[in-house]
Amino acid sequence: MYHNRAESRWLPADLYNGPMNNHDRQWLARASHRLLRPLVRIMLTQGIAHRDFDAIVRAVYAEVARDSFAPDGKRATDSHVAVITGLTRKEVKRLREQSDSQYDAGNWGGANRATRVLSGWHRDPDFTDDEGAPRPLPLDDDSDGFSALVRRYSGDIPVMAILDELERVHSVARGQDGTVRVLNRAYVPGAGDSERIRMLGSAGHDLLSTLEHNLSSGEDKKPRFQRTVFNTRVNKRVLPVFHRLISQQAQQLLETLDDWLERHEVDDTDNETAHTRAGVGIYYFEDQGETTDDDQSK
Repeated sequence: MYHNRAESRWLPADLYNGPMNNHDRQWLARASHRLLRPLVRIMLTQGIAHRDFDAIVRAVYAEVARDSFAPDGKRATDSHVAVITGLTRKEVKRLREQSDSQYDAGNWGGANRATRVLSGWHRDPDFTDDEGAPRPLPLDDDSDGFSALVRRYSGDIPVMAILDELERVHSVARGQDGTVRVLNRAYVPGAGDSERIRMLGSAGHDLLSTLEHNLSSGEDKKPRFQRTVFNTRVNKRVLPVFHRLISQQAQQLLETLDDWLERHEVDDTDNETAHTRAGVGIYYFEDQGETTDDDQSK
């Protein structure tokens, strides 16, 4: 049985000696401690103190309780939310009143407009050459140039705004002849870029939502795919080679899946066909010698 003394020593004692005293809830406490460590490192790096993070947690508790734990067929009242979260009714009411403008689902987890432009450039025959590769596009050509590409795949975002963003992250370059050419299909903001913080919320939410779905799956729920491969004794000298291998093969897989999703995308003008958001994420991790739960339990 895995028992990490280093982690347990720093967890509040009442998680183990108080109401949270059954086996599963103790494991959940340890798991929460572990998954919060990288998030807290990010928070501290960005100057977010404990009091600010605590306010975020309180707001999320109230939001999730209201959205997902309402009595059957009823609307969750402030009293009900207070009972299941441990917050006061006064605080629940305050959080409810200020939450309307805090979270816009349309801005989180949606396909980034710049990513959509790059994807369309790589697969749309109007913007590729005879071999299927993205061809250099004249900037101002409204029929089959960069302007037409942006209008097709970015909605109402201005052409120059998309171009400036793609240039900023070194995904495209403008030539002296006035054409725009692709440098990289992937849209990857640089270190310290605020867009990476937005991606933190989107990618982290997606992974944890899959894990939460699988934890709560019953006979009426099909588990979602989630797999991990790792080895605890990898020679550090070969890690650069492994990272290149992951980057190449994972990018190829993601591009294949991206093309498949595009072929099955419901048109914006189709208001009849049921549709939803779906996708897959791939990530590389390295623990710097940190032992994992799975390793301890082997």
